[in-house]
Amino acid sequence: MPADAYPMYVGGAPYAPDRPSREVRGPGDGTVVGRVLLGTGEDVDRAVAAANAAAPAQRRASVFERADLCRTLAAAIEANADELARLLAREHGKPYRTEARGEVGAVATAFRDAADHVVSVRTESMPVRDPAKRVLVRRRPRGTYAVITPWNFPIGVAAIYYLAPGIAAGNTLVWTPAPTVSGVASLLTRVLHDAGLPPGVLNLVTGEGPVVGQAAIGHPGVHAVAFTGSTATGTAIVRAAAGKPVQLELGGNGPSIVLDDADLDRAAAAIAGGSFANAGQICTSTERVLAHAGIAADLAERIAAHAGKVVLGDPFAEDTTMGPVHTAELADRVCAQIAGAAAGGGRIVAGGGRPDGAPTPNYVRPTVVDDVPPDCDLHVAETFGPVAPIVRWRTLDELHRHVAASPFGLSGAVFGRDTARALALAEDLPCGIVNLNEASSYWEPNIPAGGTSGSGSGYGRTGGPWSIEEMTEQQAIVLTTDGGAR
Repeated sequence: MPADAYPMYVGGAPYAPDRPSREVRGPGDGTVVGRVLLGTGEDVDRAVAAANAAAPAQRRASVFERADLCRTLAAAIEANADELARLLAREHGKPYRTEARGEVGAVATAFRDAADHVVSVRTESMPVRDPAKRVLVRRRPRGTYAVITPWNFPIGVAAIYYLAPGIAAGNTLVWTPAPTVSGVASLLTRVLHDAGLPPGVLNLVTGEGPVVGQAAIGHPGVHAVAFTGSTATGTAIVRAAAGKPVQLELGGNGPSIVLDDADLDRAAAAIAGGSFANAGQICTSTERVLAHAGIAADLAERIAAHAGKVVLGDPFAEDTTMGPVHTAELADRVCAQIAGAAAGGGRIVAGGGRPDGAPTPNYVRPTVVDDVPPDCDLHVAETFGPVAPIVRWRTLDELHRHVAASPFGLSGAVFGRDTARALALAEDLPCGIVNLNEASSYWEPNIPAGGTSGSGSGYGRTGGPWSIEEMTEQQAIVLTTDGGAR
């Protein structure tokens, strides 16, 4: 193994087989961060075997024992927060002070929340017609999970959605992170094991998704699958999972609707935050703004004022508030979407592409585009970059056509002073979450989150007790009493 390669973890120990490796360069300055080992199906076999060996003890541990373990893991994450945040900022590109440290803090919170929620999981006793029978309905862990996670929140999504609730619920896990952020995944796994996570409960296999992810999803020793990522990959995962329980959080491009009676200062601040946080690389980012034509130009100028206050730069610079996007390919796509909207008649109010003199091609300026053509890619497709595109509408029929133009149904927002009117519109939106007078990206981890049925945003719910429910299944135990006497 190369000296700077990140180890996998199998059975509680670092695992560094003789495998090819891939160089990982930081999007902030282009320097080498480390190397990721390119695992194989054999490595997945080892990880699944370790997970299944650990499963009986993990399943039989009481919810209070698992809750205590999760609190111990949370404390260990906090004790190693600086090391985790620094590697996260280098590897991903998000600002160290304003975002990387926040993500690490959210990981610790996820384990504490999971501890709180799992001890409140309820069992039920239900009546049956046979007087000699009693029925106990309980929740039990599903078993061994294949967990495939994205690069935009490398440890945040992994821990909040899957690792913390999965461990609390009594499952064992085989985790395959995105290759470009495998270093921080390896470091987090080391921290958890050093803190006392039992061997085999969490196993890390790094490598290319079509190799290790595919092997984990279809493995006969895996009982359930959890995935966050693109809609196209999620669709392929459902096919490969072949009937296993699958939890999916997929693409997002939910609308942020600004009504003609909205508080424009409040709307502009929320939209700017939703568009530029994490350089727009959030599934619930404010990726399209549907603004009433009477206030659209004013709204655009106010959002542009917020864009002008964003400091794009080195993830470790004191004053940086937004870093580069994660890959040069993503930057190319975002810039092409902006150019396409402008070519179709959209008006660039702020930003508009790459800045001059940046150390890597990954930097994209915070951008506001007004009067975006409703049929262009910037409106219809998921952008995943720091752009606030404004599409204008005049009638409710026109608004609903714009809403339906994009196939995603993850998160949206409505801005308006008339609460009854805004609430009625929110209830009609095909989104799993709708925020009123708040950014589409607002979420706290005890709120159920996920795509709406029939959309391209997945299914299942994540957040608080819903996470525990997704990662467990109901089991009915029928008791026969002596003679059925009353």
